[in-house]
Amino acid sequence: MKRFFAALESLVTIVLVLAGVIGVSYRSFREGGWFMQGFGKVVDAYVSYPIAAFGATIALYFVYRAGHLNLAQDRGGKRFDYIVYALMAAGTYFIGYYVVNGSF
Repeated sequence: MKRFFAALESLVTIVLVLAGVIGVSYRSFREGGWFMQGFGKVVDAYVSYPIAAFGATIALYFVYRAGHLNLAQDRGGKRFDYIVYALMAAGTYFIGYYVVNGSF
């Protein structure tokens, strides 16, 4: 019985993570999705405020590099658990949204 619940927990985790990845990907890359809206705002910022945008790009590079170095030293740890939990939460949201509204 213990193995059954462990397998059921794994199955639910996989389904929720997949639903989260698919939902976020769909919402991000569809026509007029999150990615295109965000990309448009970034392009507008570079055109309107090029010096500030260049400074922000340099700052983001250093933040990325510091995070990447910490991730390499951490070798996973809690950071990947939080990513899985976030994807499971997104999967729960998208499944609930689909059940209530009938579409994404």
